[in-house]
Amino acid sequence: MNRFYPTAKAVTAMLLLCTIIACGKNNDSAGGANGTGSGKTSEPANHTDAAQKGDKSERQVKDEIGHDVRIPAKPQRIIGIYLEDELLSLGIQPIKQSRIGTWSGQDYLGLSIPSIDVNGSVEAVLEAAPDLILENVFDAKRYDQFSKVAPMYAFKDARADWRATIRTLGGLFDRADKAEEVIKQYDRRGNELGQTIKNRIGNETVAILRVHTKEIRLYGGPGYAGPVVYQDLGLTPSKLVRELILDKDGKVVPLSMEMIPKLDADHIFVTKDTGAEDKAAELFNNPLWKLVPAVQKGHVYEVNFETWMKSGPIADSKKMDDVLEALVK
Repeated sequence: MNRFYPTAKAVTAMLLLCTIIACGKNNDSAGGANGTGSGKTSEPANHTDAAQKGDKSERQVKDEIGHDVRIPAKPQRIIGIYLEDELLSLGIQPIKQSRIGTWSGQDYLGLSIPSIDVNGSVEAVLEAAPDLILENVFDAKRYDQFSKVAPMYAFKDARADWRATIRTLGGLFDRADKAEEVIKQYDRRGNELGQTIKNRIGNETVAILRVHTKEIRLYGGPGYAGPVVYQDLGLTPSKLVRELILDKDGKVVPLSMEMIPKLDADHIFVTKDTGAEDKAAELFNNPLWKLVPAVQKGHVYEVNFETWMKSGPIADSKKMDDVLEALVK
């Protein structure tokens, strides 16, 4: 598809003029809305036939916020705000990868495309000239800015359930069959690895800790690592995880240092935030930490922050690899 993309300065001026005279008061895009491959091998989201034919057809969809959005029938230039994992799993190559400031947190994807600060200036988005923007967690301010640049589909929170997210993306990109294949392959591998691990450790219990810059957090419920360990692999949560999180349908709770000796898990997986090294050292050097049974047995495993505090079929597959490596020796 041959399209004219004006310069960032020109478009910015036009947007300002439109705001002043209230043009574009309501364009449809702003009016309202497993495979384990890597970014190095995914096919681009470039529909060559459509481009050669100059296909500019559109269709209207409703996003999770309730916006009616007119999107290209065959989008070619996609920005997926922290949805690269799911897009790559579907074989779709975005034109940019997300970062916040200087931090990306997605090195595990092996992407070689330029990054874009999703909390930064709208001018960078203008220069990228996307024809579709996907937002993983709805932010009203960002939506208001970015939906003026290109049609924008927003999720309430795509991180909560990547299976639902990838099914939605499969529908948007006419890849529903591929989405189901990704899920099926991932689930089958989870069942196989889970059985292998349980054959080795039986009903020994597991806990997941995140060392944040300000506190220690115990994970268990929806999103990130808990569902992979306790559901996909079927491992047994520790008593503390059940009492504080799972029995209360929670996700995560902060642990004071006084609560650390109650951490009764046989195995503990620990990840620490970027910049939380001092907090981690404070934990690991505390005498109370050294009383924990898993610590005394040498059953504490440090794991990668990027993949353990991120969801998606690729990230979650890497979590399973980590658990397998730690527990099946």
